Amino acid sequence: MAGGIDGEISKLRHRDVRERRRAVRVLFDTDLPRALKGFVPLLNDKDPWFRSKALDAHRRWAVAMGPEALESLAKHRSIEARRCAANLLGDYQEDVSRIALMLVEDEDLTCRRQSAAALLASERASEHVSKFLTDEDPYLRRLAVSSPGASESNRREGLLDQNTTVCEAAVHALTRNGEALDEASILRLLTLNIEGTALIDAAIELDGPALVEMAKHAKGPTLKHLVKALRAACNSIDDSQIKTLLKAEQYVVLGRWLQGKRSEEMDQLRWRLLRESSVDSIERSRWLERLLGRCSEEKLVTEARIFSTEDHPDLLLDAAHNLSTAFDKLAS
Repeated sequence: MAGGIDGEISKLRHRDVRERRRAVRVLFDTDLPRALKGFVPLLNDKDPWFRSKALDAHRRWAVAMGPEALESLAKHRSIEARRCAANLLGDYQEDVSRIALMLVEDEDLTCRRQSAAALLASERASEHVSKFLTDEDPYLRRLAVSSPGASESNRREGLLDQNTTVCEAAVHALTRNGEALDEASILRLLTLNIEGTALIDAAIELDGPALVEMAKHAKGPTLKHLVKALRAACNSIDDSQIKTLLKAEQYVVLGRWLQGKRSEEMDQLRWRLLRESSVDSIERSRWLERLLGRCSEEKLVTEARIFSTEDHPDLLLDAAHNLSTAFDKLAS
């Protein structure tokens, strides 16, 4: 069989194109990685069909033959060949730094990015982080801050990047490594409209200006995540974060945090917030509607009846009236 394979490899140089095509098919069907050596000369063939089969052969067998099998591709004048080498770098378990260094300054974006990814994932990644952290391509800067070779200093440098995706990558990398975000960094990231659970958790932990700023601008999913995180962190109105938000008049966040919580102190705060005209009436009416599940509590209903005698938007008065009516139906 070995002689047969060598014979088919030699036919790749046959003068008869039909013999050459047949040899390609036989070698692909046989699927022996050592056949790759016969396809290397075809990278320069005049016929595009053979050039394409040479690239296919490298995609199929180069990894099995070791990183050296990529050298011919990496040095080739054809962009397609160099891209093929670059795209295969990530498939190796062995160190491919030598090949990656051949491609990292390539004019082709794919070659640069794939080779940089290989270098930044290698055992000597720390030697390359600084270079890519200052590259004009934000994709490479993202790879740099996310690299296992990056230091905490490198990751914090990423927080100051002008590109938001690099900043986001730096946040994820810091979080992954258990490194805390500071107030200044969070505040800057918020101005870039960068959000996420890592920022929320850090802001709650710090309990300062970043928490207030986040509460001011939180909407949609971010608001939901903020309230959820607050519920996990705070169980009492005496918790410092709740006091911080109350002092900063962040009533929407507090009103949602109160939902489902029961105590005399919490109910007092709830009715105070329900009377805050600065909060949208639709928001407040929803808070009232969620109290229907407690319509059997006489003290709560008494407060609702007092509320309904005051000057409030009709939407709120209707919700308070519904709470009172529900109590009456239960009592009858």
